[in-house]
Amino acid sequence: MRATSRAPRRTALVLGPLAVLILAGCSGFNDTRGVGDAPVGERFEQPRRVWVNIDQFPNIAAFCIGTNGVYTTTRQAAPTVVPDDPNCAEGGVLRD
Repeated sequence: MRATSRAPRRTALVLGPLAVLILAGCSGFNDTRGVGDAPVGERFEQPRRVWVNIDQFPNIAAFCIGTNGVYTTTRQAAPTVVPDDPNCAEGGVLRD
């Protein structure tokens, strides 16, 4: 009978940490923006002009926020902002 009295204790030792991990995975840490991402300010959904590199990577994309040009790349580099960009005189997409 000793073997049967130890079975519930062993089961609790195995299932206890497993239950904690499962419940932690269902916590409010995940939100609509991803897994606990930083707060998002404004999202600029303007169309972008994209220049494709010969090997298709890295690309450069540009768009305007008012009169400022914003240039981004697919590499891990910070975007470049050009204040009073002449290509953004209309406040829209960069044009040819």
